Amino acid sequence: MHESFVAVLSSGSCGNSTLVSSRESALLIDAGISCRELERRLETFGAEPSRVDAVLLTHEHTDHNRGARRFCRVHGVPMYGTSGTLALTPHEGTEAVEISAREVFSIGDITVRPFPVKHLAAEPVAFSLKIDDAKVSIASDLGCLTDRVVREMSESNLLMIEANHDVHLLENGNYPDFLKKAILSNHGHLSNENAGNLCARVVCDRLDEIILLHLSRDNNRSDLARDTVNTRLVEAAAKVRVTPTEYGSHNGPFRLG
Repeated sequence: MHESFVAVLSSGSCGNSTLVSSRESALLIDAGISCRELERRLETFGAEPSRVDAVLLTHEHTDHNRGARRFCRVHGVPMYGTSGTLALTPHEGTEAVEISAREVFSIGDITVRPFPVKHLAAEPVAFSLKIDDAKVSIASDLGCLTDRVVREMSESNLLMIEANHDVHLLENGNYPDFLKKAILSNHGHLSNENAGNLCARVVCDRLDEIILLHLSRDNNRSDLARDTVNTRLVEAAAKVRVTPTEYGSHNGPFRLG
């Protein structure tokens, strides 16, 4: 038995993976870095790879599934994903478990609630997790806010949300126009401003901390992301600690309870 926590093993286009550890169970949300690097970073937080109960994939993009197949094969860990995600994710030799984007399930003492998001992927989801009395909501890679996203992420104790880009930096940066349009579209990535809008809509008395995910190395800065979200929170008369993740680095642990 140990205390529950969340740790970001990696965040950004270089690879995404988050460890969720309860008193009895451990999950990886995405496995977008190599198996070896997953093992190394898990050990940084005192988590044995063989004790991971499942890898939950949000979608099939390489920066979210790069190490999933090998990690699951080596350590005998089941891979969970929607039908659309599993269809486009290599999983030969693993135990692949198909999930619905709208049905709750449990892994050990963690209750998992997937919900659909808009992103340029086959069947992408985000997750809300119930651990004891704490709710953790994780949404990385979504192009826009929907009523479903707001509803599912409300009443969280820990909110983990994409803040991919500063619109001004993106529009004036070196990306080709087609890529800028894709990122800015409703199926692209969430801007700092929209991340702040989401946080302001779901903030509540039980919310302890906001973690900003998937910051672009080219089109964002951690201070810009934090300040933009904080501005929206101040306008909503809310005061919550906001922590941006560092590109490609491990961050945490963030304790629950």
